Amino acid sequence: MRFKLVSASVVLASTLLFWGCSQDKSETPKTDSQILNERMRITGQAQIKVVNQYGEPLAAKILVGSSEGVPFAGNFIQTSSDGVAIIPKQWTSAQHVTIEANGYIRQTLLNQDPANLTIKLNPTYLATRAEVKGEVTSLPVVNGDKLIDFALVMPGMSRGDLLNFDLNSVISPYSDTLTAVGQSNPIPSNVSLPTQKESYFIGVTLSKPQYRMYTPTYGPKRVYAARGRFVFKDVVKELQNGTPFYELINYFSILGGGIRDITLTGPSTALDIPGTELEFKSTLKVQAPVAAADEVLLVLAASDVASSLIPTDIKKPEQGATLNLSSLSNKPAYIISVKKRKAEFMATTPGADRLTAAISVYVDNIKPTLLPLVESPTITTANGIEITLPAAPVTAGINPLAISAAISDLVDVQNGTDKITNVNRRWEILGAGWNAKIQLPNWPLENMASKKRVEINFIGSTTNTSTPLDDSLIQAATHVTHASKDF
Repeated sequence: MRFKLVSASVVLASTLLFWGCSQDKSETPKTDSQILNERMRITGQAQIKVVNQYGEPLAAKILVGSSEGVPFAGNFIQTSSDGVAIIPKQWTSAQHVTIEANGYIRQTLLNQDPANLTIKLNPTYLATRAEVKGEVTSLPVVNGDKLIDFALVMPGMSRGDLLNFDLNSVISPYSDTLTAVGQSNPIPSNVSLPTQKESYFIGVTLSKPQYRMYTPTYGPKRVYAARGRFVFKDVVKELQNGTPFYELINYFSILGGGIRDITLTGPSTALDIPGTELEFKSTLKVQAPVAAADEVLLVLAASDVASSLIPTDIKKPEQGATLNLSSLSNKPAYIISVKKRKAEFMATTPGADRLTAAISVYVDNIKPTLLPLVESPTITTANGIEITLPAAPVTAGINPLAISAAISDLVDVQNGTDKITNVNRRWEILGAGWNAKIQLPNWPLENMASKKRVEINFIGSTTNTSTPLDDSLIQAATHVTHASKDF
């Protein structure tokens, strides 16, 4: 169920950088756009600068067009040591621009006019996911109170991450074993369940205090622990009756949580997180969006905390219901709506990551709308990789903003006796508007896995203005509908 928009992966004239240590510290640092424009005045030619996620220059290869020598000779160029390449004067019309650097995901920007560009590449995924593990502390456990206290640990999310809502970040596909009353059952690895005793005909002790969370890259991370509880007997009864997990979401209350920042440098990192630093005491009133009988709808509340959006509540509403969602007081609030087909909700079959999502600034009694779910794309590889997109979605008031796509390796890993498929990004694509087809440049990816996936995303907005393919795209985007195809 993975969808990842190429959020903040392309920064056109916006990333603030110092140009050399000799600059007068009293001056305002120049933006990349100002620096490149000064160079353009000197050389008479536009330039491309390639940087990593920290704004550091990268040695990169750049292809302007569909293949080397097409549409003009000298269209395959290399950046200098400061990450800058001069744009060939022969580039006079809109062309795809593809950038590749060792250790980073290849990126293509569709139909770019010749101009100064600053492009940020995302790091390649680790062959083995980095692990963060520990306990969520200070949970208010009271034995015999008929309530189970728990915590869910997940990455801190940006606005783009919430638009690209990934259920695997909330309910981990990795599992641990919980043993109670002589029975062993799988439980998501990102759950922290402190030792507690309750009664269900007989005394039951539940204990799984350590969580495990996995991330595909090293570097700075924000980790969020959501503290919650549920009535023990009610949930056990539903599970015994075979009720699907998504039908139990309304039994869980989210009450608060805690946040920690950490830099990952190795395969495993220990991190305990207090679960009582944040208290969700405000209430947001929301009208449920429309969903069909064969669809599952989830509505989340999120609060802006230290430049991250943290989920503060989640509900599965009935048609036309009014929801009261918990939120953090005195913080900007957002409503995230996610819809999937019931048959695909917890499935791992190809294409089951299909979903549609929307993010809205909260106003009282808001009723969000969503783009419809779309069918999977079609892939042909006879002449490079061509992606034929499904029919574009239509919802009144939501305008086409951009299309994004990704090509990934599918790599199976063991989790105990279970097999989990990791989706490892290899190529990211982004373009303005909603294309009917994407013909990728003739630049083959080497050493690809035998199983691959193409993901596509229609990105929409309630505003009707064109937006550069940079961070302003993430701010303008309000809707996304996602589908994929394995090949």
